[in-house]
Formats: sequence, C-alpha cells, structure tokens
Amino acid sequence: MKFRFDDQPHQSAAVSAVVDLFEGALVPPRDALAGQAPGAEGHADFWLEREILADNLAAVTARESVTVQRELQLLSETDLLGMEQSFPNFSVEMETGTGKTYVYISTALRLAEQYGLRKFVILVHSIAIRAGVVKTFEQTEEHFRAKYSNVPYTWGVLGENSALSDFAEPSSTVQFLVASVQSLDKPETNTLYASAEQPQLWGDDLTGVQQIAKTRPVVLIDEPQNMATPLRRQAIATLNPLVALRYSATHKEPFNLVHRLGPKQASEAGLVKRVSVKGIVAGEDGKPYVRLDKLRSVRRRLMGEAVIDHATADGARRGTVVLQNGTDLFEESGGLPQYRGLVIESMERKPDRIVFENGLTVKVGQETGVDHLAVWRDQIRHTIRQHLTRQRQIDTMGRDVKVLSLFFVEHVADYAGADAPLPGMFDELYREEWLRAGNAIEDMTEPGELRVAYFPSTKTGILKDTAGRATDAEYEARAYREIIANKELILDRANPRAFIFSHSALKEGWDNPNVFQVGFLRHTRSELERRQQIGRGLRLPVDQTGRRIMDPSMNRLTLIVDESFTEFRDGLNAEYVASGSADGDGEPGPELENADTEVIVRRRPALFNSPEFAELWKRIRYKARYRVSIAPNTLVTAVAASEHLEDLAFIERRANVVQTADLIYDDTGQVITADAAVAESRGERIVIAGQQLPDVVQLIEDQLQYGKFPLQLTRPTIASIVRAILTNSRKDYAQHVLDDPDRWARIVAGAIRIETIGQMVQGITYEPMDEESWWDAEVVFLEVESKNPPQPMPGNPDPQSGVAPAPDDGVNLFDHVDYDSHVERAFAAQLENDREHVKLFAKLPRRFKVRTPVGEYSPDWAIVYDEDGLHRLYLVRETKGTRNLADLEWDEAMRIRFARRHFAVGPEGAISYEHTTDTHGLLIGDTVDDIAQG
Repeated sequence: MKFRFDDQPHQSAAVSAVVDLFEGALVPPRDALAGQAPGAEGHADFWLEREILADNLAAVTARESVTVQRELQLLSETDLLGMEQSFPNFSVEMETGTGKTYVYISTALRLAEQYGLRKFVILVHSIAIRAGVVKTFEQTEEHFRAKYSNVPYTWGVLGENSALSDFAEPSSTVQFLVASVQSLDKPETNTLYASAEQPQLWGDDLTGVQQIAKTRPVVLIDEPQNMATPLRRQAIATLNPLVALRYSATHKEPFNLVHRLGPKQASEAGLVKRVSVKGIVAGEDGKPYVRLDKLRSVRRRLMGEAVIDHATADGARRGTVVLQNGTDLFEESGGLPQYRGLVIESMERKPDRIVFENGLTVKVGQETGVDHLAVWRDQIRHTIRQHLTRQRQIDTMGRDVKVLSLFFVEHVADYAGADAPLPGMFDELYREEWLRAGNAIEDMTEPGELRVAYFPSTKTGILKDTAGRATDAEYEARAYREIIANKELILDRANPRAFIFSHSALKEGWDNPNVFQVGFLRHTRSELERRQQIGRGLRLPVDQTGRRIMDPSMNRLTLIVDESFTEFRDGLNAEYVASGSADGDGEPGPELENADTEVIVRRRPALFNSPEFAELWKRIRYKARYRVSIAPNTLVTAVAASEHLEDLAFIERRANVVQTADLIYDDTGQVITADAAVAESRGERIVIAGQQLPDVVQLIEDQLQYGKFPLQLTRPTIASIVRAILTNSRKDYAQHVLDDPDRWARIVAGAIRIETIGQMVQGITYEPMDEESWWDAEVVFLEVESKNPPQPMPGNPDPQSGVAPAPDDGVNLFDHVDYDSHVERAFAAQLENDREHVKLFAKLPRRFKVRTPVGEYSPDWAIVYDEDGLHRLYLVRETKGTRNLADLEWDEAMRIRFARRHFAVGPEGAISYEHTTDTHGLLIGDTVDDIAQG
C-alpha cells in the first residue's frame, strides 16, 4: 500500500500563514556566486527586515483565528558556546492527526521556492517523533517532488551516515537535517561539540555544532513544549537560527501564534475522527475502595487527596476526601463498614504512598477494592465488540478499509510474561464475541493470528518496561522502528493482524490512521494520559489504495477506559485547559460522545422497498462531472472592475518609521517618557539596490495555486488581467505595484479567485457520468447505523445537533431523524405533519455528494410530494437559517448555486432543487409552475 496525499485546505492555510510573514521582509544576498543558489551556503547573508516582519505579523494574525499581534517576540539566550543569540519565533497550533509534520515540510519547501532558503533543521525531543518525521519524508517524497517540482531536496538524520557533512556543504538543493535535542543539550558529552581529530578540507576545523550554526538554518521545532527548559532553550539558540518555527497541538510558551487549528475546530471540520468514550467503572470486590490521587506538602505537612465511597441516602457514592496522618476512613465514609479499621499511620514520599495501621499500603495512582482482571475483561470484550461492529458497518458501506484496535499495556509482563493474562483473555473473549455477532465458527480466524505486540526490547530480544527516559531510548527505538516499518503492512486486509498491544510509554510520534478503538489496560491511573489516548487514533482512515476517507459516518474513534464517562470528559478538558495555548488561553478539547448514549438508527424496509423511494432514488442517484467555460475577455473585464481590488489603493511604500518624543525625567534622573507619548511618522522609503523588478504575473500565479480553493489559469489570461488593472483609467492601481509587489499580487489573486468562481456559475455545465459509477442506495442509506448525539447539559440544554425519534407510522425513510440544526429538526417535523402531500422523505447522509468547483456538497433532504393528486414531485431541498445567499459564507452559497446546475440535468426525470428555511417550507408553487410550463 502507498499512502496518497492531497492538498488539504486546512494545511494550505497553515502553510500560507507562515510563508506570508516573510513577504518583503526576507531579502536574499546580492553577491551569491554565479550559478549557485543564494542560500546554497546557508542564510548568513540573508537580511531579515524585522520592521516589515512585524507589519506582516499584524496582517497575518488579523486574518487568522488568533490574537492580533504587532510586536515580534524573540528568543534571546546565551547559547551553549557562550554567544548571545536573538531571533524571531513563530508558532503554529495544529491538533494531533491533522498533518503537522506534512505542514512544516511543505512550509519549508514553499519558503525555499519563494525566498531561496535552503537549510532547515527539524528539532525533535524523542526517538518516536524522529522516526515519524523520517517516515513522513519517505511517504510524501513522490507527492512533494511533484508539488514542488523545481525544488530538489534531501534529508538526513543527525548522527547517521554523512548527514552532518552533507548539510554543511554548499548546495543548491534544499537540505533537511533531523536532529534530537538530546544531541545538543549536553556540550560536555555530546560529540557535536568535540573538535575533529583532523582539520577538514581547506583547513576547516569547526565542530559539528559550529558547522550547523554557520549555515544559520531555519529551525523547525516539533513539540516545542518539551524544549522549554533553560538548557534546551540554549541548545536551540546554539543552532544560530535565522528564525524558529514552532509546531504543536499544545504550545505552552507565548511566542507569536500565527495560525490555530484547535481540537474543536478540527473535529467540527471533519479533519479528525469524532471521539466517543465507553467507560468501564470498576465494581466492588468486597474490599474497601481507595484511590490515592496525590500527595502534597502544605506548610511542611504531608496532605493527600483520595477517592473513597461515601454513604448517601441513595447508597454509596464515590467522592474526594482530604487525608493526613490519623485520618479514619470509617468516619470519612459516613460509617461504611468496609472502612472499619482503616486509619492512616503514615504518609511517605519517594515513593508517594500512604500506610494504614492494618498494614495496607496504597501508592499514588493506585486503586484498591477493584478486580483489575474483571475490568480488563470488560474493556477487551467491548473493544472486540466495537471492532467487529465497525468492520461490518464499513464493509456494508462498500469501503475497502481495514479496522484496527489498539491496547495500551502498562507492564510488558501482562502480555509477554510467563503468567501473562492478556493473550488467553483476548483469545477467549474474541471467540465469544465472534459468535455473539452471529458469525459462523468455521469462518473465524484463529484469535492468536489477529493480535500483534510491539514492546521495547534489548538487543538480545528481552522485553522491557520503559517510561520514556533518556536511558530507555535504545530499547524504545526498536519498538518504534517495528511499528513504523509495519504501518502500511498492518493496513493490508490480507494481513490478519488487527489488534495491536503496545507499551503505555509509546505515547507520541506514532499513530496509525485506521485505529478505530483504543483500550487502555492499566494498573494505576495518571492524570496526563487522556490526550495521548485520543491522539493515537485521531487520524482519518485510509482505504486499500492509501486514499484518505472523509466520511464522518464511519470516522469515529471509541475509547474504552477504566473510569466513568464524566470522569474522563472532565479530566480531558482539565488537561486541555491546563496545557494552555501559544497565546495563553487554554480551551476545551473536542466534543466527546458517550458511547453509552448510542442511538441505533434503522432503515424502514417498507419505505426503502416502496415504489415511491425507487422512483425518487432513480432520479437523484446519478453522478455528474462538470465542465467550465469562461470567456477570458469577460473574466478580464470582471476582475479589472472588481470591488475586491479596492485594497490596492491603500498599499503604502515600505518606509522607515520616524519616532519623536520629549525626554521627561524623574527626580533621580531616570527618563520616564511613556510609550503613549511617542509620535510616529513615515520616513524615507526603503530602497533595496540591485534587486530585479518583480515578476507580478508569476507572483499572482503562485498565490492562485495555494489556499482553500486552488485555481489554475493560463499565464496569458493572468497577464491580460494585470494589464487591464494597470491601465484602468478610473483607478490608479499601477502606482502601488512596486511599493509592495507581494501584497499587490495577493490582493489581485484574491479578486481573480472570487470573480472566476462567480463566472463559473454561468459557464458551468454538468454531464451525467456512466451509470456504473452512480450511487448505490445500499451504500448511501445504511440498513443500521449508530449515532452518538450530543446530550443536554446544564449550559446547553438543547444542543444544535441531535437524533430525534420519528413517528412509528411516519414517512421518514429512517426511524430517527439525524439533524444538524434546530432549523432541520423543525423542517423534519413539518414534513411528518404534512401526510396529505409528503409521501416519503429522507435526510440525505453526508455520503451522498455533488461535485462543485468549491468542494463536494451534500444536500439535506430528498422528498416525494403529491400535489392534489395531479402531480408527483421529486424534491431535493437544502435548509438554512436564511434564504438570502448573501448571508451565508461565500463558499457555502457558491455550492448551492452549483448544485442547482447539477440537479437540472437529471437523466431519469425532473428534480426540483431549492434552498429554503423552516419558515418558508417546501416552496412548491414555483416548482408546479415550472413543470406546467415545461
């Protein structure tokens, strides 16, 4: 299998946010050797105009969903060589699973393409992430070499082969060096700081780290929150960066945040799987329940926090209790008999634990009074059950996707020890669940062939428990190497292995897109594991051709955890908020769905097999390709007159800033003039001698190829548009083209994109494809489908989306209506109540799509309608909160306009398409008139 990569709008937006920072601010050297790229020897002679960079920062952050920033935040440190360093830092926040590594590699190649940068160091903090970066380079090589065909590049890993010497040598090829921060942060022992035994060619006797620093690279920092210690900040500074670009889902340092794709945004946009949680709450085993959460020192006294059972009017309920020496849990529990005699004798540090007078010892994170093996059995059982259900659902949909399930194991001995309980437990439960699902025993694969384990090990194959420490790196590297090497192999449906057991230390740097279930089998509980559980399975799945599947109905990750849903949800949100973000604001995580509130939506056989549905489906099931014909002269005229060019008039010359203020002194002679008292004016225009005039047509062409809706026009057409703008007698836009050519090109490209797609509505024609490719009703309208609707909560008693039961004798194709807004819910109720006219309706699943130039579109409703017994109408309706398309997002309105053209060419009979609201209803009058006139 080969993974396939496509340009994703959210990734293009993240790339552009960084690349646009350097427009006009990054000036290449003027005295490069003939025939050699400007950055071939590095970036020491590049000029970074920080005033312009700050202006660009304000412009970029104003358009992004982040706090507007106008001042550069620099990392200023004395590096590990004793040199003072100061350089700009910019942060990009992207939720786990949305392609962060892809984005920063693509960003680097765009920077190379547009500005001539050639040297990039990718700094990582763990072997897992380093291996993941290398794997991404391998998987994306064909894609990036096609996307950036004029930007040759290589990559190497510091410490392997000739990576360092290749990176330090002058080259017109873009060079990436993947380095672990551990190879930099100990100058006394790291070999990078050692002088070579023999001077290199031409007498160069620089140490390894000096060779890197000499190139003044762009440093791409992966997971920078793990590099915030003073020593690691110095290590970063030792690389002598031109600039540092920071990429993470959880930034902690407030460096300039230029782009954010948070967990909630990613989930709502369908860029990651939705997450549901099945909580297994441990039952009692006849012993007192005690869970010790933490010990802390309060005024030199040790205090503890624990969870125990409390007597209430409704029975025992678990809650928190504060502990100290002498605490009697019998009293604290309200007299529950199982706690009699449990009095704390001592509280101890290292290890953190409490000791009771009866000898019972409980460590932090440990639970007593529960049967862990029973909890594991339930977790494994429900993981297998969900796995089989998900695979059956996907097969029914006609998707060639292999489902994987992942178990995190806290101790290797639980799976691989002499008395390991997990293998036999899994095999037994798999056989039970296979038969429970109605499958034949003779069709079952032997359970032992379905499971595979990845654990850290020594060179001789002895498996190890590890905790991510530096001393564990060698052992963990073997496990990661095997996991990553087999990423494609395990996705092959010919390979029976589908259940992965892995050590709980393997928390980041690896994930497989087809993990749909994660079970976490623990002895103790950590408050910092929930995000990691989610992160291992968030990526969207791929099919057997390596193509990403975007179907939200199947893209659901189920976590099977050993705590209640409420505990997990609240704990996860606390982790997100505590982690903060790059501009200092923590935000809740993705919206979790409680797997125990699952609603089963069933198709109604009588309606599905009815003549009404057969005729409706015959008319709307076609797929169509579109062709666009635009007259270049019309487009040129439209763009030249576009109101979207008006910002060209406000482009100003790049200039020095002149600041004026009076000095005001206090009694000690200190100047206390306030910043607010400083007046600013524009000074001399900045003139960069020796620079070539910009190729504006090329700049516009580059802008059109990137962004949410890439657009390709012929170069002569773009040149004609530029000529028309420059010669427009009513608007003096020509005078500004040399003031800021990059911004001028960006504004023009934006106007071209909007006007071109607007022209497409008039010039587009749809043509039905061959019938063999049309939609299959069995694939679009699943017989049985599970939904996890949002539940009412105190702050949100009536969620916008949900699943409502349909009347038993209703005309809905399904026994529930799955609505995305209150408008849709009200519209469905109106359809049910109009039995005289509405004979059948269905909420069209998101699997049913119409192609448009601004992305795929899924309409809301398909309806069979009788008008006075004279006409039978077949309707497709889109419901919004308004009928005014100008009130909708631009691309949303454009999709509706294009859909109207699609449904106008139905090859099997007339289809009426309209967009409406719950107050405007079905808009039948115009439909009947059209049919009568037709």
